[in-house]
This record gives sequence, C-alpha cells and structure tokens, in this order.
Amino acid sequence: MNSDLRVRPWNSIPIRLGLGVLLISLAAFALTLSILARQEEQQFTAAHLASAHKIAAVTVADLADQMMAGGGTAVWRAVSARTVLRAQLTGAAPILVLNQDGVVKAGSDSALVGTRLATRGNAACPACDSARAQDFPASAIVSTAQGARQLRVVNLIPVTPACQSCHGADAPLRGYVTIDFDLSALDSSIAQRRLSVLLVSLLAGLAMLALVALLFRRLVMRPIHALMGSLQDLAGGDLGARTLVQGRNELSLLTRDFNHMAARIEEQVARIASAHTESALLYTLVVEASKNLEMSDFATGVARVVLDKLHASYSAFFLEASDGGWICASAGTPRQEVLARGEDSLETALLSDTAQMQQLLDGIPAQFVATACRSQKLQFTGAAGELTFALPVLAETRLVGLLLCVGVAQATRVDEELLTNLAAHLTLAAVNSRNYTGAITDGLTRLKNKRYGLARLEEAVYAARRYKSGLALAMCDIDHFKRVNDNHGHQAGDAVLKEVCRRIVACIRKADIAVRYGGEEFLLILPEADANSLSVIGETLRRAVAAAPVDLGAVGGSLPITLSVGIAAFHADSDSADALIARADRALYRAKESGRNRVELDP
Repeated sequence: MNSDLRVRPWNSIPIRLGLGVLLISLAAFALTLSILARQEEQQFTAAHLASAHKIAAVTVADLADQMMAGGGTAVWRAVSARTVLRAQLTGAAPILVLNQDGVVKAGSDSALVGTRLATRGNAACPACDSARAQDFPASAIVSTAQGARQLRVVNLIPVTPACQSCHGADAPLRGYVTIDFDLSALDSSIAQRRLSVLLVSLLAGLAMLALVALLFRRLVMRPIHALMGSLQDLAGGDLGARTLVQGRNELSLLTRDFNHMAARIEEQVARIASAHTESALLYTLVVEASKNLEMSDFATGVARVVLDKLHASYSAFFLEASDGGWICASAGTPRQEVLARGEDSLETALLSDTAQMQQLLDGIPAQFVATACRSQKLQFTGAAGELTFALPVLAETRLVGLLLCVGVAQATRVDEELLTNLAAHLTLAAVNSRNYTGAITDGLTRLKNKRYGLARLEEAVYAARRYKSGLALAMCDIDHFKRVNDNHGHQAGDAVLKEVCRRIVACIRKADIAVRYGGEEFLLILPEADANSLSVIGETLRRAVAAAPVDLGAVGGSLPITLSVGIAAFHADSDSADALIARADRALYRAKESGRNRVELDP
C-alpha cells in the first residue's frame, strides 16, 4: 500500500468507533449507577420513615404519659432516657424532642438539650413551618459539623385532649420529634458499588472495544483493504485485478460491483487495444499493398507486417500466382525471410507433404492447415500462452491465399473480428496484386513484360541522371534457339525459355529487373551497377546458363544451352532509354557475331 494511504492509529475507523462505544458504555454505566444509588437512597428513606414514625409515636406517647404523671423537669429527663434507649435499639442518632419554637427539650444527645433548631424556612427542619398533620412525617438530608450525611425525619407532637387540660387549645401542636439516621454506611456502600460498577464497566467497555474493533476489522476493514488493493492494482495498469466476494452484506455487493466495473474496464481497454492493433495492422497493410503491387513484394510485405504488428514468432503468406502457381513469403525465426514458388495450384500445394511445403510449414500441424483450406474458415490453436492461426483468403468462395501466423502473444489481443476484417482487406489486395502482376508479367517466363520493362527503364534513366548514380543495361539472347524449336518442338522451346529465365533471375539482385524483350531475347535493367563490374555480371549470367544441360520437360532429354550477352553502361550526358537499348543491342550483336556464348561490353 502506498505511504500516502496509510492510516495513523488515532485516525483508524475501528479505534475511533471502539472509543466511541467505550465512552457510551461508561456513560451508560454511570447513569445506571446514579439511578441505582438514588433508588437505594429512596428505599433507605422509605424504610426509615416508617421506623421513625413508630419511634416518634412512642416518644410522643411517653411524653404524654410523663406529662400526665406530673410534668416538670423530671418529665424531660425521663423522655431523654427513653430516647437514648430507642436510639441504641434502632441505630438512630440522635432523637430530639423540640417545642413549637424549636428549642430542644429532650433527646438522646444531652449536649443538644437546650439548643434551638429554627422551625421557619429551615431545610434542616422539613415541614416545621406547617401545622398540618398530613405533611408529616417529613424527611431531609442534612450534614453534621463533621460533614457526615444524615437522614432527618421530623414528626409533630400534636395537641391531644389530654394536653388541652393543661395547655389549652391555643395551638394545633405542641412541638416536634426529630430522628436522625446516619447515612455513612449507605454512602460507603454506594461508593463501593460505584467503584465496582466503574471497574466492571471499564472492563466491559474495553472488551467491547476489542470486540467491536475485531469485528469491524474483520467484517468491514479487511474487505475495504482488499478492495483498496485491487483499486490500486487497477490504477497501476493491472486490468485483471479482482477482489474475492465474501458474504452477502453491503460490502459484498460493493465488491461485486467493483469486479463488474473492473471487468467492463478490461473489456473496454481490450476493445480499444484490439481496435488500435487492427487499425495499425490494416493501415500498414494498405500502405504495403499500395506501394508493392507486384505479388512477390506484396506477399513479402504482408508477412513482414503481420509478424511485426502481431508480435508473432513466424508468419507465412501463401498466394495464388497470376500464372496458376503459387508463391509464399515467410518471415520470422527460426526461419529466415524466404520467398518460395510452386507450380501446383495453391490448395493442392498446401495439402501436399512435399519437402518444400514441409519446410515452409515446419512446426505447424498439417491437419491444422488442411482444416483451414477445406473448411475455408479461420482456425485457432493455442499453447503456452501463445496463439497460432490460419486465415484463409477467399475470392468468390475460392481459396486465393492463406495467412499463417505462429506464436502470437495473448497480450496482442487478436480476436476473430480483427482477423475477419484482415481477411477482407487481404482478399481485395491479393486480387488487385494478382491482376497487376499478371498485367506486367510474361506468362511463360515469369519475367516482366516488355511494356513494363520499358517504363521501368525510363524511370531508371531519370533516377540515374538526377542522382548521378550508376546504371547498366544487359541484352541477352539464347544461342541457336530456333534450332530447339525446329528440332524438338515448341514444348521443348518453352521448357528452355523457362529454365534459362530461372537461371538468369537467380543471378541478379532484387533491385534488378529482368524483362522478356522478345522471343528468346531478354533485357536486364541493372541500377547502381558499377562500370568496372559489368564484365563480371555478364560472365556470371553466361556461366549460369551454360553450367548444365537444360531439361526439355515432357519432350524428354536435355540440351546444352548457351547465352550471348551485351552490356552497355549508362552515360548521363548522352544516353536516353532508347539510346541505351541500342548500345546494349549492338554489344549483343557483336557477341553473337564473335561466336556466341560470350559477353561484349559497351562501356
């Protein structure tokens, strides 16, 4: 993961969520504790109110009995003694008897006898400013001088008929009884409980924090991290990046949608790449076809372009030749660039197992090629991540070509649609090339015809004059060719013409142009030829023809054949195309007049 995408711990969603849960848990426990403490205090107050009411009633009765017995100081001493006893029995501390003005007349704490407790507007003496019996008993929480909390219950001493005999009926009450209960034990219990609850809530919160963080990390963060990793891979160019879909929650749906989006992106990129590959391939082929109309050049260009644009290891392009045979241009390793020819029809040659065809199809299953030819349909096969295809080129349901491509990497994204479009363009280009080649080629010898040769000579003369480059023209004539026709027939003559032309073509360079000028006369255009090498060129041609007897084909037998050659070097200051032909022709006649089977120069 990139450093700028790393999340600091305090910014982590699980930790923040867990801390929030912890704080909420602590607040909930604190609120619960407060409610429980309040309820416990209320229960304590309610229980002691009832106890205080009984103590007050007994104390009032004692007071009344003592008063009826005689009154005076002895009454208050007796009542105080009784309150001491009841305080010890009930745990109350202290129990005080007050008159209606709040003066302590008796009580369990002798130090407080004679002191005064305000009865008007004093929260420590609840309901003391009320004369209604229904307002009692009343309670309040008070604090001692030492800071201890006490529950104070106040009950009134009503004026009874017995009291009226002595005191009269001037007031509805005679005084108050206050009973205090120590809250220290309750406060200590609440404090201990608060501490226990706090510890429990803290531990529970921490456990919940860990659980929430664990669950959130497992259920939320882990899928998010996986999704983020796939997003980064996708952004980095890995179009096959996908995330495993787990579960059926919202994140699973998000992951599924991401995978779908990534697949669509990969598909679109593949289409764009395929379209780019197709456009680049077709454009380059159109350029090749437009500048190389001659079939051998066209086939060589196609093989080279397909090899380069599809990043293949080997390509071979078979074409039906204009004379009924076939040609094949191949490119790539381990084979070198080769241009092969054959006399059979294209389909017959492809279905044969001749040594020549085995060499061209080395490493390609014969059945694979046969299926493509017979079905006239595109054939695919793949192994080790590489693609091999055979693409038939059809013209009006007839096989006119076959493109074989071996070792195409899958990353090149070659699909059926691309190859179908390629076949359509190849068909048109192949037909045009065949027609053009047929129009400029002599059907018997496969040399260029005279019309084409003269046009190329004009161009060569213009280029040599403009760029001051070398140029030579050779005129060749088969010696005593008429005797071959007369003695052996025209079939033998045709066989001689074909073989002599084949030997001549084998001697010249690719840039040289061989033309059938007349019946047994040939013209060779030699651009960039050095004037000092003209004799060597002529001798090479003469020796190639005379090297071995020529097979007469169906007629049977063989004949020794020789060749006379006349070569003229181009002079830019004086030569035109016609003048150059005339000079080479004169040199040829000198060679024939000098005994034939020789080379004459017109430097």
